Amino acid sequence: MSENIEKRKPTFKFAMLVMIAIISLTTVGMVAFKASITVMFLLSWLIVVPAAMRLGYTNSEVEEFGFEVGKSAFQSNLIILSVGVLISTWIAAGTIPTIVYSGLTIITPKYFLLTTLILCSLTSLATGTSWGTLGTSGIALMSIGNSMGIPAGLTAGAIISGSFFGDKMSPLSDSTNLAAAICKTDVITHIKHMMFTTVPAYLICIVLYTVIGLKYANNVIDYNQINQIKEVLSSTFNIGLVSLIPIIFLLVLLLLQNPPIVSILASALLGGIIAVIQEGQKIGDLLNYVLNGYSIETGISYADKLLNRGGIMSMAETVLLVFIVFIVAGILQKTGFLEVLLKPIIDRIGNSRAKLVGSTFVVSYFANAFSSSMMFTSVFVGTIMSPLYKEFKLKPENLSRIIEDTATLGGPLIPWNSNAIFSSQTLGVSPFEFIPYCFLSWITPIISFIYGITGITMKTYEEQELESTII
Repeated sequence: MSENIEKRKPTFKFAMLVMIAIISLTTVGMVAFKASITVMFLLSWLIVVPAAMRLGYTNSEVEEFGFEVGKSAFQSNLIILSVGVLISTWIAAGTIPTIVYSGLTIITPKYFLLTTLILCSLTSLATGTSWGTLGTSGIALMSIGNSMGIPAGLTAGAIISGSFFGDKMSPLSDSTNLAAAICKTDVITHIKHMMFTTVPAYLICIVLYTVIGLKYANNVIDYNQINQIKEVLSSTFNIGLVSLIPIIFLLVLLLLQNPPIVSILASALLGGIIAVIQEGQKIGDLLNYVLNGYSIETGISYADKLLNRGGIMSMAETVLLVFIVFIVAGILQKTGFLEVLLKPIIDRIGNSRAKLVGSTFVVSYFANAFSSSMMFTSVFVGTIMSPLYKEFKLKPENLSRIIEDTATLGGPLIPWNSNAIFSSQTLGVSPFEFIPYCFLSWITPIISFIYGITGITMKTYEEQELESTII
């Protein structure tokens, strides 16, 4: 009987009202009540479903729309869960501790800002978390920088640039996996495409922090904290080349174009074998780490924060978020809400790729400022702008890259954004002191925008590829 009910197209006013209701519900919950973005998106079901039923759709039809699109989150979510497994076994094998130990070893007074950038980059790449890096290596480096008389904002800028570089480029990062998933591209393709903007920006950062740091070349470093952390790591793990084998193995598998899930799990398995043989881990304990994350008490808070992470359960919320977002976005798309909302934007953009990219920048920075969350921004911009990029025959990695260039890196530049607030509270520096020195966050979007205008590195679909993609 429901088949005979005429399905109406939403008016622009109604579609905008629904979208504002979803954004407001999510933002108020996150900002005012510190609620999880996953919880708030699930509650948006109470807005989306009644709105769709008002257009003539039945509850069963709406659920079918959600299920149909939700299935496309399967591969992304398996990768995210596999990453959780990888992190736990890499820590148990001493892989991540070896990377951090190596980074601490290269710190010198003359190039303190440069080595700060590199150490935080290595830590964040290895762990997949900017906040974890800020709360571990970042705190130690702030103390060292202060003892050398380096301006706090300058040290914090180098720490934040390194931390968010790793968070953005690491296949272990939840934000990186989320951006790829929302835009429906695989995480390895996403990371490779980001290199076009992030690597040049990072090289410029290296030059800037090196030149500025030379001013403080004669200052003296207090090595007490560095040595303390290194001692804990070396006494707990076997630091050395053997521990780095899982990383090399993973890179080889990915370069040989093996499936990401298989590559990640194979590397995790190798890490587990090394953990048992070299580190003396029990198989039962290791399997527990795989589920709940690596666990240890070293007596040093910095080390504990760095090492107690990973596991399938650590990725559970990200998996749920991706699944729920796909369902909600699918319903909005199938019932015509996104089409109606995008029409005015399409009319203004016309055939201009530059306007499309410019609009994406504006929407991304606005969402980041409005919601105070880069995760929300990734979800919102990816959902809204994906159909437009397909209209322009632009592959999804173009959009996912712009999202990371603006949302992930833009957070520290907005004083009330959660990333700026966390950085400020953790490092003990006002956002207005470190914002001018977050060079990576300033330079990367400029390069990204230039690419968008000129078309350089903007990958496009062939006609047959476009026809085979999921709408």
